[in-house]
Amino acid sequence: MTPAAVISAGLIDGVNPCVFSTLVFFMSLLSLSKIRGRRLLLAGSVYCLASFITYVLLGLGLFQALRMLAGFGRTVDLIMVAALIVFAVLSFADAFRFRASGDTSKVALQIPEKVKSRIHAVMRRGLSSRWLLPGVFGVGVLVTLLESVCTGQVYLPTLALMAKRSGGVWIWWLLLYNLMFILPLLAVFALAYRGVNSMKWLAWSRRNVVWGKLLLGVLFTSLALLLWLLR
Repeated sequence: MTPAAVISAGLIDGVNPCVFSTLVFFMSLLSLSKIRGRRLLLAGSVYCLASFITYVLLGLGLFQALRMLAGFGRTVDLIMVAALIVFAVLSFADAFRFRASGDTSKVALQIPEKVKSRIHAVMRRGLSSRWLLPGVFGVGVLVTLLESVCTGQVYLPTLALMAKRSGGVWIWWLLLYNLMFILPLLAVFALAYRGVNSMKWLAWSRRNVVWGKLLLGVLFTSLALLLWLLR
């Protein structure tokens, strides 16, 4: 584990198709609500701040849980390596399946439909709030927690490696990872402020599902290899 590895993992997690599909939906809701200009930039900043805080706190909890399981380290590592190999195979398969069909319903590793429906309901409720910014902050917190069923596939093994090799600097690596995680979100809101609409983001998201899945597959394979070597 090095800062470069943490940066790479955080960025790949941030461009995870799970995160981007949710973000595109949120951007479309903001557009329908006629939230533009400085209000859009402010709402985006609040959403990203909420996501950052929530993901950091979630990481702190998971990190402490991993340390508590230190006595079962070898068993936990083997379970995690096996899960990562499965995720890597599914990610590569998703990439080829989507390239062949263009049908997102054929993608195996994605947020479950029930969770997606819950996320969409949370977003609609948050934007219908009388107070926009508190509503957006609440959306950011709840959506980040709900998305963790997908993003946790990257986050948890990265935290496991941090617990093994980060020493006393793990908190800084955790913050660095989360900063990289929200960087793509910040970029999306900044570009939306400059006039890029949600339909363009939707088209971009669909064009890059294959690359996103391939990157995740490579990352899962790398994490599995590192956990195996450091077990």
